[in-house]
Amino acid sequence: MGRNLNLMAACVAGALLAMATTPSVADETFSATGVVSLPDSQILSAFDISFVSPENRSLAVAASRVIGSSGTPFGTVLIVNTDLNLVTKELGICPHASPLLCKGKAAGTSIFVGDCTTPPTRNTWSGPNGVMIIEKGFNADVWAGDGPVFSTPCNNATPLATPSTVKVFDLRTGALKKSIPTGTGAGTKTPGIRRADELCYNPESDVVLIANDDPADNFITFIGEDSLEVIQRIRFDGTDPNGLNLLANGIEQCDFNPRDGKFYINLPNTGASTLATPLPGVVLRISGHAPFHVEKILSDFRPTTGPLASTGCGGASGLKVGPDHQIGLACGGANALIIDDRTGDPVTGGILTGLGGADEMWYNSSDNHYFFGISTPGDLGVADAGPPPSVDGKFPSASGSHSVAADSRRNQVYVPIRGNLGTSPVSTTTTICSTATDVFGNAGSNNFGCIAIYTAPHARRAGP
Repeated sequence: MGRNLNLMAACVAGALLAMATTPSVADETFSATGVVSLPDSQILSAFDISFVSPENRSLAVAASRVIGSSGTPFGTVLIVNTDLNLVTKELGICPHASPLLCKGKAAGTSIFVGDCTTPPTRNTWSGPNGVMIIEKGFNADVWAGDGPVFSTPCNNATPLATPSTVKVFDLRTGALKKSIPTGTGAGTKTPGIRRADELCYNPESDVVLIANDDPADNFITFIGEDSLEVIQRIRFDGTDPNGLNLLANGIEQCDFNPRDGKFYINLPNTGASTLATPLPGVVLRISGHAPFHVEKILSDFRPTTGPLASTGCGGASGLKVGPDHQIGLACGGANALIIDDRTGDPVTGGILTGLGGADEMWYNSSDNHYFFGISTPGDLGVADAGPPPSVDGKFPSASGSHSVAADSRRNQVYVPIRGNLGTSPVSTTTTICSTATDVFGNAGSNNFGCIAIYTAPHARRAGP
């Protein structure tokens, strides 16, 4: 036994020495190795959030402007089977969405507000915007934030007909289950005169949080996932004690933290929207159960001195809970940031140099990477979560590609790419789609756009 123990110890020591002296693959190179094309030569013109549900083998993309063969644009949520990498549904299209909401609408038209502008022009009352898939199997639903309806379509100077909503669809059948107003109408403190945007889900309390992010609204809504009823709202108009009397200039990505059961959310800027230079933002921790309230300003970028002033972040948009008490932040400044969810301070190695300027971000637990959708000039930013975190690099996407989501089952990263024919004037900047092929072996079209699939040959798994 003693001889065996000595031999075992020698082997362990040798293995540890090999681990210490053999360099690991520190950097991953991601590239577009496949594409998902829209059916019937449709043009992907404008989109917002992407979301992957690995349990349901589904990707959802909120596309506020898809141009069909007739040339008429419409809004929809694209559902992609992540095993096949094929669009299987376009949600919200009449007559399948809802007989009531589709009454009087022609077949093929959409119940979503859509996008009244052609990129690169944008507005803040379009839809769908934020999207996510909740539950799995026969219970799986797709939640999508939508804009308000004005008495004259696309004219926000006319009276409000219907406040902003979040629409809930059955993932399996595509049927609309309910359209839930997030706003309470004109003349109230939570009017819903702009879009309902990004959202997140707390499985412990079965509550969805969705934000009306425009300063004309500045509130978040809490909705029961089972009841489909509004539970509460918090205003960020400077007067709501449940929001610590914070005045937001924008509300961005939120996420649920399973380590403490709380919501976390970014206000990218604070202060009046009329300020020539907006004030930096804050990261907030919000209670996981009603009555909902902001428990803490976790990270405050407003001071001119302190541990966050020198990070190059300046205020965050995207937010994703990572491993090891990490929260990843997609920042408006030059750098992205990883903070500690207990203190709000940067973790060791948490300043991700050069990965700033992203809107949405994603954490993939399977390969232990953060992904950042950097729309200008158009890059997929990638960082290894570590610990400590480290930058892998930036890899070409396309101008306007601010949306990203990853599939932890297959380690595929999805980035929607706007078609050149979907802009006014017609663009020539999209070049990624044609570099890869779809499931049928056909090259993607730069003119029509695509959902690019990025992979890395050596992406390692985190844990067993």
